[in-house]
Amino acid sequence: MVDKMGVLADNTVLTNFALIRREEMLRDVFSGGIFTTEAVLKELYKGEKRGVLPRRNWSFLKILKIESEYEQRLFERLNRRLGEGESSCLSLAVHRGIYKILTDDLDTRRYAQRIGIPVSGTIGVLVDAIRKGIISKEKGNAFLSEMIKKGYYSPYRNLDELAVEE
Repeated sequence: MVDKMGVLADNTVLTNFALIRREEMLRDVFSGGIFTTEAVLKELYKGEKRGVLPRRNWSFLKILKIESEYEQRLFERLNRRLGEGESSCLSLAVHRGIYKILTDDLDTRRYAQRIGIPVSGTIGVLVDAIRKGIISKEKGNAFLSEMIKKGYYSPYRNLDELAVEE
């Protein structure tokens, strides 16, 4: 069983923080632990190998495997519509009672919300980092701007649109 305060991160969020070389912020924001799946880690390493992502130290991630028949069946069903990383995260969240999923993938977010799993994403991590005093709002806006320049499709151009309080 995963610590209820830990979060399960999909590739989309991990990639955005890797692109700006700030993946440690995830660890700082989520003190209960950052979990991911073997499929997500495989996607990260593939991006690094192809030179799409900078090589980063992912040793702080706690890696989960699909182990039960139930997890495998749900994974296979979801994988008809979603990628392996997204499908593995959702399957494990459902069967292990994981507190929250971090993803920017819209279909994954919708599915998680439909079945009652809380969801956050890149913007949510930045907002949490500001609220916890890990970074300033100015730094959060600078990180968001840098992510957007590197290809992140953000629903916001600026965190000021969210009225984030420091």
